[in-house]
Amino acid sequence: MSKWTHVMVWAAVLVAAYFFIGNAAAGGGDIALKAAKTHPGASGTLHLTDGSIRLMADGLKSGEVYTVWFVNMKPEKSEAGAGSPPYTFKADSKGKGIYEAALSEPPFGKWEMIMVVQHPDGNPSNMKNMVEALSAKIPQAG
Repeated sequence: MSKWTHVMVWAAVLVAAYFFIGNAAAGGGDIALKAAKTHPGASGTLHLTDGSIRLMADGLKSGEVYTVWFVNMKPEKSEAGAGSPPYTFKADSKGKGIYEAALSEPPFGKWEMIMVVQHPDGNPSNMKNMVEALSAKIPQAG
């Protein structure tokens, strides 16, 4: 390998490291969403920062309404909507859905997980008939 090639390879490594470290420090990074038994073909990616959430899902039930929640299971179960009310998105005809919102405070260290739930009756205010679709653990630090 020529000296010029070595320089270019090291430059690429340093640039990649800079962006990786910068994204990690800002709370950037993608988290894989795990499908619930009720949505076996579902998958998704969650991107969280201190001030925003972006969720991209696939394999959802076409045309269905979903909401996004921060959840703690211990010491007692508690939840809060992720972003601004009504925390809702609708899957398109291909089962794809995107949810984006600003966050008023960082979720890291405060919440254990994020859950995406389906509202079979189409009413995101109906909390009695929710069906879990996707979930992921939230890292303690962003």
